[in-house]
Amino acid sequence: MSKPELSYNRFYFRLAKNIVFMLIILALLLTPYQLSLVSATSYYLFHPGFGTPTIDGNVETSEWAAADTYTQVMHGSNTGLTGSLYVLQDKENLYLGFIIDDDELTVGDWYGLLGDTLEINFDDNNSGSLFEVGENSVTINAVTPYRDAHFVNTSGGKHEDVQQDGQGNLARQGSYNHFELAFPLCSGDIYDFCLSPGNILGLQIKYYDIDSNTAMPSPSPSTSFLPGNEATELVTIEIQDFSNSVFLPLIYR
Repeated sequence: MSKPELSYNRFYFRLAKNIVFMLIILALLLTPYQLSLVSATSYYLFHPGFGTPTIDGNVETSEWAAADTYTQVMHGSNTGLTGSLYVLQDKENLYLGFIIDDDELTVGDWYGLLGDTLEINFDDNNSGSLFEVGENSVTINAVTPYRDAHFVNTSGGKHEDVQQDGQGNLARQGSYNHFELAFPLCSGDIYDFCLSPGNILGLQIKYYDIDSNTAMPSPSPSTSFLPGNEATELVTIEIQDFSNSVFLPLIYR
């Protein structure tokens, strides 16, 4: 082999080594960035089935048969309460059902907390964080029973919406407490989310359990969460497209 050919071979060999080295460096630079992205899908991503349940405080089996569901022992529960979240959707509304094996449905007033209460905090834009200003929060209790609000600071402070959108209800069913919520996909209220098919939103369930056997206002209620008590510990819901779907009624025998 002549010296010019040897020189050319060395040049291309070094060029190839440099290209490989640059690709490795680029991969190393990109990897930390990708891992640092906040995602709220680490627990469960719901794909709602089609349905329009009656919001009467009974997560009735036939009405919620098409629901996507997720069950866990409530995080932080002193007594190991287990909660199940059900998600349905039609063309206008998102529906949430929640069943928890609390030993009673308590009605009372603990400094404004009106008995056993379900609080649903939404991460409207699926950022992975709760309490962003303007995002939604709804509560269902045995007295009000429904409140539609929005966050006004990142510490979780809320104001009740002037326009109360949605509907919530609860009831004691056998050995369980049942909660149901209907909330519009796009109400037109500036403090409500407006979602289209393919959009994803996050949420966290917060359950306040008051023991009626202990005189109120003390002790404070037991508080537990689904899925967790950190801002990034959320479940998510992917809004489905049912605009062109035709659903035949179910026939029960």
